[in-house]
Amino acid sequence: MRVAILATGWAGFNDAACRELAARGVELLIVTESQTADTAYDGLGLTEYAQVHLWHGAPADGEVAAAVTAFAPDAVLMHSWHYAPYREAIKAVPAGTLRVLWMDNVWRNVPKQWVGRAVAPWWVQSIFDAVMVPSDRTEFFAHRLGFGEGDVIRGSLTADTSLFGSDPRTGAEIAGRRTFLACQRLVHHKGADVLADAYRRYRAGTDDPWDLTIAGLGPMADDFAGIDGVRLLGFQQPADVAELMRTSSAFVFPSRIDPYGVALHEAALSGLPLVTTYQVGAAPFFVQDGQNGWTVASGDAAALAAAMARLSQASPERLEAMSLVSRNLGGRLTSAGWAANLEEQLTWRLAALRG
Repeated sequence: MRVAILATGWAGFNDAACRELAARGVELLIVTESQTADTAYDGLGLTEYAQVHLWHGAPADGEVAAAVTAFAPDAVLMHSWHYAPYREAIKAVPAGTLRVLWMDNVWRNVPKQWVGRAVAPWWVQSIFDAVMVPSDRTEFFAHRLGFGEGDVIRGSLTADTSLFGSDPRTGAEIAGRRTFLACQRLVHHKGADVLADAYRRYRAGTDDPWDLTIAGLGPMADDFAGIDGVRLLGFQQPADVAELMRTSSAFVFPSRIDPYGVALHEAALSGLPLVTTYQVGAAPFFVQDGQNGWTVASGDAAALAAAMARLSQASPERLEAMSLVSRNLGGRLTSAGWAANLEEQLTWRLAALRG
């Protein structure tokens, strides 16, 4: 099977999942932007397992369509249904090619989405045979675009389970680390300012506060200037993030809007108690309130600070129990399982399409 992936960026977890797919004998073409904002991944080595077509700024007219057509894929997986060069490419593939929209957006009831829903019969349904989604929230949106229950490929995102994870952790070890960890871009929609406000409140209202380590880049880094206990590391490679997670006490993920948020899966695999917001799409998968952390309202710094205080004041016994729940929930998805499911889904959907 030959599969072309038209992506809007490439991260370590994509790399791990597609390596597993290639190991199953699937031939891959990966088309993506050469670099995305506030990231600097090293050594992903796409050419080790796939043909690669990188573009920067914007592809030239016909560039992506030519690359895809030359590859002659059996299936095309496409991020972002509105990106013109990718739409051109997916329209150019011959009949009998399975065309899959790979989406993670969630329904937010905003005007742009209502417009998208109105034009979906022509703009979406006319060029896609199926849709890949990471969560029930995205599937709800997909149904509103006209995809039926049988059109959905579920479980489209997973952490790199060859890299992230930990052995069982004791409460004494977790409590002894005395560190919250955040791994995110320092931008508005990721709630960087909310985290800064929440940590300032938490530290002012707690007698013996934990520190806060932040792995990530972005224009809102200055929001953390002058706050005691904060350590800004800048962008970290996946292996370094995995080690940070194994040596921290809890994970904080304060996004205002985050369609999914693979970092939450990574933190669960690492046995961390979790504090996140309702607007993180992965929250229902990996956070069970009161069992391994809490989900708070997005943008509510006071609620975030209170949840952080509950965690840092929890007994070692409770922290150990939370860690176990996180590890169990994190184990629901794996890179190898992602690849096996996708290959199987594409195989039988292609057979049905080609009769």
